[in-house]
Formats: sequence, structure tokens, C-alpha cells
Amino acid sequence: MSGGEPQYAAIARAGLSVEAISAAALPFENYLPLDAVPPDLVVLARLELEHGIPPEHVLVLSPQDADGTGGGTGDGTGHGPGVSALALAGLGVPAVAQPLFLVRSDPLRETMVAALAELVHGSGWAGEDVGLTFLEELSGTTVFELLEWAVPPETGATVVVCDEPLFVDARVPGRFKAVGLRLRRGSGPLRVLGCGEGSPGAGPGRAEHRFSGRGPCDGWLGLHAALAARAVRDGEWVLVHVRGPLREGWLLLEAADTESVRLGGDGGGSAPSCDQEL
Repeated sequence: MSGGEPQYAAIARAGLSVEAISAAALPFENYLPLDAVPPDLVVLARLELEHGIPPEHVLVLSPQDADGTGGGTGDGTGHGPGVSALALAGLGVPAVAQPLFLVRSDPLRETMVAALAELVHGSGWAGEDVGLTFLEELSGTTVFELLEWAVPPETGATVVVCDEPLFVDARVPGRFKAVGLRLRRGSGPLRVLGCGEGSPGAGPGRAEHRFSGRGPCDGWLGLHAALAARAVRDGEWVLVHVRGPLREGWLLLEAADTESVRLGGDGGGSAPSCDQEL
């Protein structure tokens, strides 16, 4: 559902809803100076062009840590659960076995590490599992184009969106972030009305609440905080929005029963309480 006029009615007819949201964040750790790894001149040019990070300020995630921070059971130090594991644990165990979708914003530095397998093993996940990557900043919004038809009506599904950037700016402090979502078919606390790539346009743009940021988890962290503060009322529209270096995406929700939304995790740390950009 990318481009053109917002087509949120199609997903609404499919009856996809969000039952629970869990959020987690950990400080950036185990990044190395660029001179510690073989340089990729193409990547360096893209980082400076698209992200405004000069080569002298680029840090790259250590390959020795690539199994833990976002998608595995480590926290970047090997001493605890990572953000994906924390976000998944915050949702609790589903009533029945259901698919698990791990959606990563960036690829792993170490291609031999299976982040999804680590997450499944560490959590004891009983259902099927699917891994998605390279969606970058759109991982938390336009991924619902896939989920629209991939979520089984019999069981629902669990989605973990992990934002673990491969490269970061040494001048800017940041956090690894992950959001866990439990989805179902039919009516639920938060009804999915639509999603798309690009500007939300006039329809979704008139939502009563707008939670936005540069990363795939930022809008969800803002919504999590607003729901915890009871700042969203039944009947209101909520826009989860992302605007990254090159792409923009959105997801439109209708709050049907905010009291029934189950919230888990630590909330992702210091997130905006309502209608702000991270």
C-alpha cells in the first residue's frame, strides 16, 4: 500500500488489531572506530551523504557482539538479555502457539550469526518464526503491508521490531530499541486502519495523535508512553510516523478500547509522553 492515496480501508476490512505493546531500550555499546575494520568506501560515501556522518565520526558495531544486542540473548556485554529478548518477554507467552516475526532495521555485522534462532532458542518460542531485514526506518510501519495477509486468523501473531544500527555517529549518544507487538484478526483494542510509504496525506494526517521519529521504533515508544499515561481516548486516531534520511512511512490506528491494551517492557526509557517527535 505504498504511494498514491491512503488506502487504509483495505487493511481495516482485514480486521488486523494490536492487542499488546512492549518496549525496551539499552544504551549503545560495543561499537568500534572505523579503522578497526576494513573500510568500505561505498558505505562511507552513503553514510556521509544520507546520514551526515563524516568518516572520522563513524562507529561500526563489533562483529563479536552481533549475536546479542538486538536479536539475541545478550545485551552487548554478554551479561543479560538484549532489547529484542526484553521486548518479547514483555509481551508474555501467547495463549496458543503463533508465528513470531523478527523485523530488523539493519543487517547483522556478522552474517554467520542467526539472530532469529538466538531469540527463538532463548525464549523457548513454540510457534513458527520468520525473519525480515533491510526495511531500515520503515520496519515499524510499512511492514504491516506484509502482516496484513501473513497473520493467521486462528492464532494471531507476535512481531518484534528491532532497531540495532550497524553504523552510528560517535558524536550522538543513542540506544538500541525494540518493540514487541501482539496482533490478532478481528476487532481489538487498537484497530489497524492502514499504512504506507511517503507522506501520510490529508486522511491519516488528521489523526488526533501523531508519534514520530527517525527510527522504526520511535513512534511506537511514544505511543507506548501515551497509553501508559492514559493520554489516548477511545475513538481517537493515532498516527505512528517515521521520517528517516531518505524515506518516510506511516501506520494509522484507531483506539477502540485503550483500557484493554496490554503494556509491557520498560517503555523504552525516556520516550515522549504524547504527540512529539523523538
